[in-house]
Amino acid sequence: MTELLRRELGGELAIRSEAERVIEMRLLRWDEVADTPQGRERFIRGAFRGTDPATVALEAIGDHGAQGARLTGRGIELTERDDGPYGAFRVSRTAAGDELLELARDGVYRSASVVFAETTGGTRIARDGVIERTRVALMRVGVVERGAYPSAEVLAVRSGTMPTETNPPTDPEPEPEPVPEPAPPGTGVTRLAPDGALEGLRTEMLGRMTRLEARSGAGSAAASPLARWGSLDEYVSAVYSDPIHARALADQITSDNPGVMQPAWVLDIKGIIERPRPAVVAMGGARSLGDSGMNLNWPYLDPALNLDTVVAKQAAQKTQIASVLVKLLTGVAPIDTFAGGSDVAYQLIRRSSPSYREAYLRILAICYARATEADFELDLLAAAGSSAVLTATSTADQVRAFLFAASATVEDATGSPATVDLVSSAEFARLGGLPNLWPAAYGTNNVAGTAQASTLAINISGLPVVRAPFLTGNTHLVTNSEAAGFHEDGPFPISAEDVAKLGQNVAIWGMAATAAYIPKGIVKSTLT
Repeated sequence: MTELLRRELGGELAIRSEAERVIEMRLLRWDEVADTPQGRERFIRGAFRGTDPATVALEAIGDHGAQGARLTGRGIELTERDDGPYGAFRVSRTAAGDELLELARDGVYRSASVVFAETTGGTRIARDGVIERTRVALMRVGVVERGAYPSAEVLAVRSGTMPTETNPPTDPEPEPEPVPEPAPPGTGVTRLAPDGALEGLRTEMLGRMTRLEARSGAGSAAASPLARWGSLDEYVSAVYSDPIHARALADQITSDNPGVMQPAWVLDIKGIIERPRPAVVAMGGARSLGDSGMNLNWPYLDPALNLDTVVAKQAAQKTQIASVLVKLLTGVAPIDTFAGGSDVAYQLIRRSSPSYREAYLRILAICYARATEADFELDLLAAAGSSAVLTATSTADQVRAFLFAASATVEDATGSPATVDLVSSAEFARLGGLPNLWPAAYGTNNVAGTAQASTLAINISGLPVVRAPFLTGNTHLVTNSEAAGFHEDGPFPISAEDVAKLGQNVAIWGMAATAAYIPKGIVKSTLT
């Protein structure tokens, strides 16, 4: 709660002008000490700096003291000079305002009184024990018979002739307007009558403007206090920040009003990672699983056959030609089923936002992809029929040499060079940090390959290195899509109503098999 403090400041009153209703006064002298209810006190230069004079009210304090104070106007100017703060105040055209001007002109009111609120950090105690006011919020200034500060004085009063009646003056009857004099024939111009009529019209207009200003406050915000606020919101904000009114306003905060504080929700579910199947994609993507059976079969050439003996040069005419048994064998792989699901309550399906069922199906699809990717990677590792030597601490140039030799092995087995190097996450991170592997954006002349963090793309000796998240250690699998493939039927989302439990069985399922057509075309690293 803000406490308002009143100081009765001594001084003298004077009328500055008869044409305006303005009182000028010096509020006090800087560093002058006065006795107050709080103790000995003085004001330091700058104490009123930043105060908007239009927010300072003028009041007349009669013989009943502060309890009988009447508002009579507002400030129009507030300046700080070398000797003290000075203020100019416009007196409203009311009975109280007329009385104030009359008493000030006659010398009855000679002193000033200020009402202010303390501000944070604006008060200190000097070494001599005097309270020093360095910054205050000036609220009202009153004129009094005598005050505590002798230097507080009214310097001038500018006023019109003081009416004797207590009620505001009424407007006189308007004088008749001058009648235009007919213009000479043919001129098309109307002119005012001569003999001072133009001067009379000017006097009449000035009189009307003066009366209108007295009634409506035109040109003076004192007659219409709300004129300085552009909207109701600005007025309410000003009232709320006014220490006089702040004591009467209750604090309205969010914790006291939970009924209107609806929580904000981001409808995009975080943490659902859309991860592809890197090894499956690198090997050409999923292929058909066929139409029947639970085993996937494929024909393949007997790897024991020496292709160099199948056809040979005839020794001589009519001699026996080369004839070698050629076997086409059958490869087989079991078809495995992958599935997951749960029974989702109707209440959760109908009342969730965002939709739980939709999010659950997305999660099931991602988990299906991870399960089949893991199975494919481990099947490739188990089926690898060739190997090449690689050290666990190999440099970029050593990795390049390993990949070149492995690609040649793949070509020997399948007829085509390797198209991918599948590596574990640990090895992928190690390769990305090797010297002599630079991002392509910075130039790659005379380097073993490229590694770029912004795309997580590594390419060594022209062969893309793909991270296979379910391989471990420093594993490399160098191969192509002729050596192996992933066959799949699915995945399929399914659902069934569980009436007895008011739920819905939601699941995803599919069938898949890894086909290692030519195991020798899969080259794994052998660490030394």
